[in-house]
Amino acid sequence: MKTIIYIILITLFSGCNLFKTIGEIPNTVNKTENLIDDAIAEISNQSSSWQTTLQDLEGKLVGDAQSTVRTEIQNLASRTIAAAGAEFRCNSDFLGARVIQGLQRIKARLLNQPIPELRPVFCSVIPQEITMSLAPDRRNKINISGYDFDNQPNLKLFLHSNGRKTDLSQFINRITHYEIVLNLGNNGLVLNNASDKITLEYNNQELSSIPIIQPQIPTCIVEDYQIPTATYTLVPAHIQGDKDFFGHGPRVDCDVKATIEGNMIKVRVFMKAQETAFDNTKAEGTEVYTLYTAPSNRRILSIVSDDSSSQSYTDGNLEDDYFQQGSGEFVKRFVFTGDTAWGGESGTKTKVVVELNRLSIRLQEVGNCTN
Repeated sequence: MKTIIYIILITLFSGCNLFKTIGEIPNTVNKTENLIDDAIAEISNQSSSWQTTLQDLEGKLVGDAQSTVRTEIQNLASRTIAAAGAEFRCNSDFLGARVIQGLQRIKARLLNQPIPELRPVFCSVIPQEITMSLAPDRRNKINISGYDFDNQPNLKLFLHSNGRKTDLSQFINRITHYEIVLNLGNNGLVLNNASDKITLEYNNQELSSIPIIQPQIPTCIVEDYQIPTATYTLVPAHIQGDKDFFGHGPRVDCDVKATIEGNMIKVRVFMKAQETAFDNTKAEGTEVYTLYTAPSNRRILSIVSDDSSSQSYTDGNLEDDYFQQGSGEFVKRFVFTGDTAWGGESGTKTKVVVELNRLSIRLQEVGNCTN
């Protein structure tokens, strides 16, 4: 009988301790929740205190039931300290926000609530822009520091060119959970003169935009140029009559015209000499000469000075005839040979010699420049 009573007493006392332990479980959860809330509030008020606050919080979590939370706090501190390395330049505001996010996730797990999404955060981007005028080996990568870069399938990399957006996420290299390197080398994300910017997005929200600065293209130089003087001789072909003008004129007409043809200045010389009586012996012809060819880095915009001259007269002698045009005309002087003392001149001796003035043209630079 005593044995039975003893067993009952032991059971009763043991039961009281059991109920006490069961009652302590929600109290421990509530205490832990309150400690985490206090830590979040303290870091929200003073973000630079995140490390001290985490150490204090860890020290207050002394019970066995809180060992899992304490381990998570230690892991959170370790990851944040790693992201705070001097080479990554995460300031206290960034790190404070990261710690608050981590504490909120720990609290959610403690209370069996939905765990907030772990959104990656960028602290610094080096360089902050890509300058295309630099040599390729000086712009071959981008270093990004922050935290929570691991296990982020929704972190995307895009190249923007002429209004088009191309997904190039395969060139994201996660070195650690707090460092990313973007490869801009020949085996990575290749940039060209149409590239505008690089963006990193998470769940369709832009986290960072890195401008691509194209070289400033200078305005194409426009300059006037004077083509040196030139002299051309045209002997028109005999096309009618017996080749001899016999003192009947001839009537002479001559036109000279400069034109732009591609990257050249061409001069067209036309002459006609026709007998004024009998069988109308006639010589007539046209010749086109290349006066000027622009260099490959220039194009011809226009002819600035006078680009044509003409002369008509009836030959009344057997000598050469001179017509001085002056400096304002395209042709400085015409020298005609019409009728001659030897006869048979059509197609052989009848001719014109054209002496040109300097021709002014306007050139524009072509190549690495803009109009």
